[in-house]
Amino acid sequence: MKFSSLTLLAAAGVASTASIVTSQGTGDASTTATTTTTTTTTAMNMSTPSTTPSSSSPSGSMAGASVGGGGGSSAGAGATITSRGGDVFADLETTKHPGDSYHMPPVRVIQARVQSDSPINVKGVFVSSFGDGDLEAGYLSAMDTVNTASVEGALMYVQAEGININVRAEEERCERKSGMANIVFYEILIVQTNETLAQFQSSWGKTPEYGPMLPMDSGRCTPLSGDDDFPAGCLQFNGDEGQPNVGPFVGAGIKDDDVRAPYPENYWFSYPGTCPLKAWGDKTDECRASTRKGLCDYGKGPDGVECTFAYNILGWVTIDDIVGITAIENPSTGSPYANFTEWCLADTNNTEFAADAETGEYQTGLPFWEDPLNTTANAARAQAVIAKYEEVLTSGSTQIESTLLAAFRPLPTPEELAAMNPPCYMTVEACGSGNGCKRVGYSQICTECEAGEGCETSGDGFVYPTLAKAKTELSEEETTTKVVDGSTTGGATESETDSTTSGAAAPMVFTAASVALGFVAAVLAL
Repeated sequence: MKFSSLTLLAAAGVASTASIVTSQGTGDASTTATTTTTTTTTAMNMSTPSTTPSSSSPSGSMAGASVGGGGGSSAGAGATITSRGGDVFADLETTKHPGDSYHMPPVRVIQARVQSDSPINVKGVFVSSFGDGDLEAGYLSAMDTVNTASVEGALMYVQAEGININVRAEEERCERKSGMANIVFYEILIVQTNETLAQFQSSWGKTPEYGPMLPMDSGRCTPLSGDDDFPAGCLQFNGDEGQPNVGPFVGAGIKDDDVRAPYPENYWFSYPGTCPLKAWGDKTDECRASTRKGLCDYGKGPDGVECTFAYNILGWVTIDDIVGITAIENPSTGSPYANFTEWCLADTNNTEFAADAETGEYQTGLPFWEDPLNTTANAARAQAVIAKYEEVLTSGSTQIESTLLAAFRPLPTPEELAAMNPPCYMTVEACGSGNGCKRVGYSQICTECEAGEGCETSGDGFVYPTLAKAKTELSEEETTTKVVDGSTTGGATESETDSTTSGAAAPMVFTAASVALGFVAAVLAL
């Protein structure tokens, strides 16, 4: 299959009044306002500081069949997604803070993880198999201090790290790295803390709304060196070691330039959980209880104070189905091969992918992986993943039980997501001027508009507030997140002796994010 046919395959499948505001973060000495909280079901319109409480049900509820709302503007009015079971986020219980004049309206994104395990269905909800069948444990396990990738770039890790036979020992020839088998689609609802928006708004480059992407391994922030030399950003989740208590921010960085697998619109993300400096096996109940929550409890929605994200697993597609192994007939049985290992063991010439370990230059392999250094071909491969998932929804998969497939949900399009989400000027101050910004891709990254696109820069009298930074006595250099190549991310913080707050954000600079992401690759697969 050459690039032209790959493109056609993907296309065919795709068709089938400013105010000073602080949030009341747990244990944050910098907060001053007193907030009365109420609990209500999540509404996509978060610009109104309070709502009337209504009845709620767990996020796994299958009630409803459409999604509406629009983050406080007409942008989301009337947006509808027809899907199996409706919108699982509609009934999340979310704490409101009517004493605060601003909190970020929730942003809905679709991201992916390359996993060795398949999610399991517990009481109608897909959760991690590592929860041993317990709903809440499984819900926690799937997103407990982990990294994800954009849908558009999910194959980058597979291509660069997981399938090259030249970087595996002979005895591992017929097993992909870490046993990677599935690309799992996560629908995630994000509400950053006010301190996150204040801290990083002048330094977030190509990933507005996010803090720096922080590598996470085995349920903990990855140290820069040794066992406890953590990047500043990791310490800012809970204000450790004098760092500002920014809160458990979701981080993001662009990773579209790996020479072995250059995938356009490839972003990687970091999602901190409780006790983020300890590995899964070392997280005690005491540690979890003493640290702030990134992942909300099951059935709860993010408010940017008590927690910052919630998720729902839409479904998954197997790598074997994507690359075509399950469509190859086994001459010994007359039936298609069951999986990669069976196909690989059948003949020593059966090689999924072989390329130069350093440059990624293609040598041999399945037609799906031809031309791996071509960004256009890689973009087509990414679309083929989406097309295959859509095919699985209607035609099934030999590797996924039909009872599980019945609970899969279609991916909303980027356009449908953008219609549901708040306009960028409500979350990114710099998007309220100039040409404005638009949400792009499944990750809904706010991207600067070109002149003439007509992107909104204001609406309904909204004025972006001046947000207070979390206090610290540390210098700007000490609070800046350093990564392995010596580059930095993060902005200055408010000094304990300086009562000023951050003013208008610096003009948005859309330059490549200076985040070294190569060493996080191994954690995208469980």
